[in-house]
Amino acid sequence: MTPLPLTLEPLLAQASVPAAAPGSPRIGTPLVSYRFGRLEQFDDPRLLWAGVAVAALLLALFVAWQYRRESSALPRWTSVVLAGLRLTAFAGAIVFFLSPLKRTDQQVVTESRVAVLVDASQSMAVEDETLDDETGLARSDAVLRALRDKPLIDRLRQQHDVTVVAFGSDIKRIAHWKRRGAPQADRESARGDDEAPGPDLAEALRPIGPETRLGDALAAMLADRAGGPLAGIFALSDGGQNLGVEPLAVADEALAAKVPIVTVGLGSTAPRRNVRIQELIAPARVYPDDKAVIRALVQSEGYAGRTFTVEFFAREATSESGATDAAQAGGVGDRLGQVEVAVAADGQTALAELSIEPAKIGRLELRARVAAPADDQYAEDNERAAEVEVVEDNTRVLLVASGATRDYRFLRDQLRRDPHADVDVWLQLSPPGISQDADRIRPSFPSSKEDLYQYDCIVAFDPNWTQLDAAQADLLEKWVAEDAGGMIVVAGPVHTSAWVQSPEHAKIRALYPVEFQRRLTLLDDGLYGSKTAWPIEFTREGLEADFLWLGDTPEENRARWKEFPGVFGAYAVKGAKPGAQVYARYSDPEAGLSAERPVYFADHFYGAGRVFYMGSGELWRLRNLDPGYFERLYTQLVRHVSQGRLLRGASTGRLLVERDRYFIGDTAVIRAQLNTASREPYVAPHVMARLTPPSRGDDEGGRPAVTNVKLTADATRPGNFVGQFIVASQGTYRIELQAPDAPEELLVKRISATVPDLEFADTRRNETLLKALAARSGGRYYPSLREAVEPADGATPAAELITSRAETRILRGKPDDRFSETLNRSLLGVICGALGLEWLLRRLMKLA
Repeated sequence: MTPLPLTLEPLLAQASVPAAAPGSPRIGTPLVSYRFGRLEQFDDPRLLWAGVAVAALLLALFVAWQYRRESSALPRWTSVVLAGLRLTAFAGAIVFFLSPLKRTDQQVVTESRVAVLVDASQSMAVEDETLDDETGLARSDAVLRALRDKPLIDRLRQQHDVTVVAFGSDIKRIAHWKRRGAPQADRESARGDDEAPGPDLAEALRPIGPETRLGDALAAMLADRAGGPLAGIFALSDGGQNLGVEPLAVADEALAAKVPIVTVGLGSTAPRRNVRIQELIAPARVYPDDKAVIRALVQSEGYAGRTFTVEFFAREATSESGATDAAQAGGVGDRLGQVEVAVAADGQTALAELSIEPAKIGRLELRARVAAPADDQYAEDNERAAEVEVVEDNTRVLLVASGATRDYRFLRDQLRRDPHADVDVWLQLSPPGISQDADRIRPSFPSSKEDLYQYDCIVAFDPNWTQLDAAQADLLEKWVAEDAGGMIVVAGPVHTSAWVQSPEHAKIRALYPVEFQRRLTLLDDGLYGSKTAWPIEFTREGLEADFLWLGDTPEENRARWKEFPGVFGAYAVKGAKPGAQVYARYSDPEAGLSAERPVYFADHFYGAGRVFYMGSGELWRLRNLDPGYFERLYTQLVRHVSQGRLLRGASTGRLLVERDRYFIGDTAVIRAQLNTASREPYVAPHVMARLTPPSRGDDEGGRPAVTNVKLTADATRPGNFVGQFIVASQGTYRIELQAPDAPEELLVKRISATVPDLEFADTRRNETLLKALAARSGGRYYPSLREAVEPADGATPAAELITSRAETRILRGKPDDRFSETLNRSLLGVICGALGLEWLLRRLMKLA
């Protein structure tokens, strides 16, 4: 975990948390006030008052001296009247100088706010929570009920505005309520719309986050300045912090800001008891009467040292959705066999393998089922399914190389030994008549559609694409985009830098998933290589991509790549193209033309086809560890890029996904290439695919809710459609698309979803962290939702712990001009009247 940054404001932007709904200030009763305007012109009004007092005293003394001098010649009452009139005139002048004002001010109250943080990571799906005497609730469901049905929110709204924020790997505001009694809240209550919509709240709290960043969420709330003053934070979580800012450092910041953190623990402190099929791995393509190995990954919690029986089943996969219905009814197919596996420790993966020899051409549905103990808490994850395509046609591969590199030679020999592969080669720099161990030695690149479209995959090692004319480049681009051709392209130090500068080869560059540096000088030519080997640095997506695995399990794959010393170079590209997926980078910190290290593995869809990029041709070095690593990797890559060719016999099109396995929370992108009955691209604004999610045992009838996924037309490629959906639960998803002009033909694709180990390595409530968070911030820890919402024995409910920090200020109004005009006229009348009357009396008394 990373330390807390010195300033929290940037973290809010990084977290992409929408600003809280600004706390609209509450306007109170109008306050009428009278002030002297002259006072506002002085920083220290006491100086003005002192001056006025001195002036008034001097004037009073002057008047007293003057009329005392004249008192011998006047009756006493006359002297008093004349002095009073003079003092009245002076007093009016002083008041006029002070400029009295009338204002109607407003009292403005800015309500304090409370942030309710709700954990939406995948561990919240664990069903070990209790609420209202109902046990076995998912943690997320218990929180949803507490927010909807319990008085927690209502009690908080007695004093505060309330914002509900969901957090996992990211942070997002999902609901906002005004304080009860505020005028706006009262108007919303009258309309009945002051509550967050139920379905939206339930959707937002779905436990799909692959990480728990509790510290990041707390820091983002402290840094959020929108709305009123933050009075406190409620954190409803199991405390499973596994990435991001250290929460306890944020607690210290909260204490300094006088923002207590009230933590509510979710889940059990005891380990759960569960055995599950984490994943069923099967090759996408197999051949009749050829041995294929299927693998089931078994994990358990609470059963360390136990042995489990895994059974395997197979049946023909039909083109109708009835196959799914049959599976739910218990028809899993013919039993293939069983394997005993032992799980040594909690969280450890055990491998169950079985060899099969399919005999019939078509799609085959495979299932693995673990015999779980009677006290297993989650029966729905005891079974997984996968689908394989049994094909008769060999994979036809064209190898293109500028020279006979080691990768080229080893792959050529490997394909020649494979009875299910046909390999042709085009060695660009070889003299005529050279001998090559291949089915056919090509003198040049194919120049006709019939010649090129026979291939499923092209593997090109540092090719010199300048040897292709414009027609051949155009043909290659159409083969990938329209006929789902697959390419593996390997950059090199000899020819790559030449053709990437050529304006004539823009279509070739468009096929690559990376952007090349169109440099004007050769100053960076030396960036390609290094004198030492640098490891290949995999991204998260690279570690998940099974076609890059060197082992049968994720742990074995990571261990084998870690053994690999690395490569000595990678072509310095500008970066990945938008929509491309980066799987690995070259880890030399001195390499590259930008802040990011050079892309080493990447791919993308290009129309219906797929192109995989390698930064250098050095994978032959894997053979130093084990020759099987090289052969396995290239076999998987060839099958990966040519998966669209499995459906090349379908007249109506293809249904493609980026990969066959996803983690919960990932976005699965669906691509469809559709044709009409006359083989022309199908044109429509969109098409609808049918998505059948994994079934859950607690669903009504055991049948999952089928939804539609909208695939929108690609404006640049007629007949191509793209859509996406969020993978929300583990198991097998079935995607179906009705062919537009062939109702009898259904395009079908399956993907499997699993949960990452990060969230399920330990699902117990981290009570130590939650207690420390509350204690260090001045808050309080509640070990359960029940105690927080409805505590026993007269304890204080959680909602009443946080006192209001509402701010009251006076919004000064404009001076009343009518009042000022009236007052000034009155003062002028008083002054003039007093002086005029004094003059008249003095004339009558014959005074000077």
